[in-house]
Amino acid sequence: MSDGTATVVHDTLRVLVVGTSDSADDAMTTLAAAFDDGALLRARTLEDALERLAAGAIHCLVCPFASADGGSPATDAPLEELAAQTGERPIVALVDDGDAARALAAGASDVVEPTASDAVLTARVRTAAERERYRLAAAATDARPRSILEHAAAVVWVLDADGEIEYASPAVESRLGYTPTELERTTLTRLVRPADREAVRETLAAVAAAPIGTTERLTCRLGHADGTWQVATLTCTNRLEDPAVEGIVVTRTDAPGVETAINDELRAGLDRLGDALFILGPRREVRYANEAARELVTAGDRPDDDAVPTGMVIWDLLPDRFGDRLADRLREADTTGEPVAFETALPDRERRLSVTVYPGDDGVSVSAKERPAETAVPAASDRDRRALLEGVVDAIDDGIAVLEGPTVRLANTALLELAEADALVGRDLEDLFDDELAATVRERARSPVVRWMEPVTGELATDVGRPRPVDVSVVPLPASDRTLCVIRDRRGSRAAAVSTVRATVATLRRADSPGPVRDAVTGAVRECTDADVAVWYLVDDRLRPATVATERTPERERDAIEPPAIDPDDAPLADALESGEPTVSEGGHLDDALTRSGLRAEQFLAVPIGDRGLVLATSTEPMAFDGLDTAPIETLADAAVLTLEGLERVAALDDCQRDRERLRTRTARAERVREATRSLLDAPTRDAVERRLCEAIVALPSVESAGGIELAWVGHADDGGQRIVPETWAGRDAEFLEGVRISLDRHTGSPTADAASTREPVVLETLEVADTGRGDGDATERAWRQPLLERGIRSAMSLPLESGALRYGTLTAYATRPSAFDDATRRACEHLVAVAGDAIAAIETKRAFLADRVTELEVVLRDESDPLSSIAARLDRRIDVRAVIPRSAGGSTVFCSVRDADAEGIHEAVGSLPAVDSVSIVGHENGDPVVEIRLAEATAPSIARTVADHGGVLRSVAPVDDRTSVVIDLGEPIDVRSFLRGLEAAHSGTELVARRERERPPRSTRPFETLAESLSERQRRTLEAAYHGGFFEWPREHTGEEVAESLGVSQPTFSRHLRIAQRKLFASVFDAAED
Repeated sequence: MSDGTATVVHDTLRVLVVGTSDSADDAMTTLAAAFDDGALLRARTLEDALERLAAGAIHCLVCPFASADGGSPATDAPLEELAAQTGERPIVALVDDGDAARALAAGASDVVEPTASDAVLTARVRTAAERERYRLAAAATDARPRSILEHAAAVVWVLDADGEIEYASPAVESRLGYTPTELERTTLTRLVRPADREAVRETLAAVAAAPIGTTERLTCRLGHADGTWQVATLTCTNRLEDPAVEGIVVTRTDAPGVETAINDELRAGLDRLGDALFILGPRREVRYANEAARELVTAGDRPDDDAVPTGMVIWDLLPDRFGDRLADRLREADTTGEPVAFETALPDRERRLSVTVYPGDDGVSVSAKERPAETAVPAASDRDRRALLEGVVDAIDDGIAVLEGPTVRLANTALLELAEADALVGRDLEDLFDDELAATVRERARSPVVRWMEPVTGELATDVGRPRPVDVSVVPLPASDRTLCVIRDRRGSRAAAVSTVRATVATLRRADSPGPVRDAVTGAVRECTDADVAVWYLVDDRLRPATVATERTPERERDAIEPPAIDPDDAPLADALESGEPTVSEGGHLDDALTRSGLRAEQFLAVPIGDRGLVLATSTEPMAFDGLDTAPIETLADAAVLTLEGLERVAALDDCQRDRERLRTRTARAERVREATRSLLDAPTRDAVERRLCEAIVALPSVESAGGIELAWVGHADDGGQRIVPETWAGRDAEFLEGVRISLDRHTGSPTADAASTREPVVLETLEVADTGRGDGDATERAWRQPLLERGIRSAMSLPLESGALRYGTLTAYATRPSAFDDATRRACEHLVAVAGDAIAAIETKRAFLADRVTELEVVLRDESDPLSSIAARLDRRIDVRAVIPRSAGGSTVFCSVRDADAEGIHEAVGSLPAVDSVSIVGHENGDPVVEIRLAEATAPSIARTVADHGGVLRSVAPVDDRTSVVIDLGEPIDVRSFLRGLEAAHSGTELVARRERERPPRSTRPFETLAESLSERQRRTLEAAYHGGFFEWPREHTGEEVAESLGVSQPTFSRHLRIAQRKLFASVFDAAED
């Protein structure tokens, strides 16, 4: 494993093609073109192939493979025999289709099928040969160092960067009792004494972080498979970056001892001493022991002729009783720095030793000699000793049990009280502890190193059926098959409290809602206090119970406990809530409340959980909570507060994110609605409006992650007016609409029929429930409902498509999720449908204005509240309406002419009407005055506004007896019936008197031709300069004064020419429109 080790690889590859089949011949031809001369060899029989292998280095074999059912002779299929006799050499098999798996199972390293190209065959053979060449070269290079290492007596490990053993030399079995396989993939610290493990970890980490070649040494105690410990020196060298090692090399050597510094003469003198002498190192390892010390060691069941081993920890060599006493005195000598003498008995109890410990800077010396019988202290009688020991055992507060095998042979009074039993002697171990604890006690009873183990935790069985949580320390006794168990009650102990807090905090860390938090903390408070019942109350105007925890009661019994609400102003509870600290009180304060729930308490403990709750623990013991350590309980309360605050923050964050997603969806929906509104208003035709409406409805984003609007369509009534026929649609799977006809009968339950009949939005939250209200409704409903359900539709909405009283059809939308049409979706759809209706009305009105045919209607109405009817009746003359212009502030302005009327009479007759704000004469035409009448805002629409809203043009209003005759022009696309229906809805009593069809006179471009002739040169230049100078832009790019200056005229002159030109322009437009 030296850094300078190199691998030498031979330059020439050797490939042997075996067999006489056509595939072998073809392979030979292909490989001959790719390999150097001499690299390719041929063997036609198995014997020939084996001779070639024995004669020289062959790096790869190429051999045909014939399956067992292929019918080929054995000479054509030598692969199985070659694989059995060639070791690790790779074999590339030439296989037929479907035989690859069988060839690999027969021993082939790789396979090539007939369909593979020559390049594939060459590449696979070359790769296999080169891999074998490198393997042979590496094996030859590493053979000698590895052989040396495998047969050396030194213990060597190779560790990865984390301290796991990747390699262990065979010497580890003779030195430590473990096989290399047992240690590989385990950590080195597993072998180290617990007290030394941290130092070993730090050394390994430092070596791993240092440059390659860095070496560190340390001394530690290593465990032997037989349970003994030996002090050894570990030499750690960083070879992580060495490609030949890639690890940390750790070598174990014996720790330096005193024995090498003692010459033979001095050793012989010390061996002649009758007293035993040990020299121990700082880790209590044996550095020297004389011949007399062998007697003490042999007492530990070692062979008489075996020398005391140096480097081994002394405790593993001495009897347990002697070793334990010696350990205590060694610590005393180290602390005081003075010699310490003591006496102890040997296991045979017939002899006693007088021992002296002499401390030093780098270890201690121990001498021991046997005391003469006449100077020994007389021992007490066995009866007195037994009585004394029994009294001591019974006086101990912890439970004591002595096991003989699996059976209890001794149990003290404290253990009987803990188990609530009259007798335990004779019971089996499994009857005393739970299964897991019993198994652990058995295991530790057989272990020789239990003195360094922590107590184990489990449950102690009781005669009343309520197991007790306990800690058990296990110590094997010197007597054969006997074990001492020290049992401590975990209830109320600090260790139990820490364990409960740790487990509860782990539960709180996983909690995702307040419920598990309350359950965990309430149960933990009950466990820490050993209370009968613990209840979590929510703090409000009253304390309301939320969680109940009891001691191991069945679920049904716990659910039967229903604590009542408690007034938080009760003195003990109010004090606890105000102070924020656990408070103990007598149970009489809450007798009434507890009695109602069937509970009895002599004492209760109130634990405030911040401002989020109060845990009330009760007990029937009069002094249950006196002297209770409340620190663990306060920790639980603080942890609960922090967890609840964290959950509230998470919930608030989740709400914020949901609100943000909803806002984002609504913003996107509003943007889609705005874009769709603009698109609808820009549509040139009714068909375009309906198509864009369907596309906009389907494109609306859904607040939910799935289940949005999948299909929308617009339908019109057929010629008979009895069915709705789909005309335009958008969305998925809409082809089925081509043959759909929906009856307008409302009893079918169809939302389309209901919306068309009622002119109100109709929403079906789910299509899976049918409630038609009639006997034949099921069959009728299936006609429209079943196709939708088959396509995954689960909810529907239908809206009337109209503008005012004009109906244009219905819009129906489908979604795959029940209740998909929430309020926001409905509002968005209703808005788009209203815009579409108005857009269609505007398109139809424009078509009506441009239509070549005009329908003239003469209707009479009885509406005394209509302003124009009142004006005509007051003037007692016909009014020819020229224009009706709505005002933004409300009301409207009417321009009309009145025949054979004078200005004064008009002012007097019209000006006093309540519906008229003002009246003025603005000109004359053909001798008749042209009047401007400003109508006040009214709650009911005027006849002029109603006619305009429904696409008509009001021509005249004339009084006829007590009624009013109105003449109206309608363009060709406007339906007369719908128009009259809307007129009747706004003005009751309307009757059609006459209907006349006439052609509209053809429009002439003459007015615009005469406009150029009528403008003077200055007027034309003024208009042209104002237009190109940006005078008509908003905001203006140039003022009138600037344009006048560019023309070289004054401001008044510019304004005069501009006004005259504008007057001529507008006259050519509006006069032509009236004509």
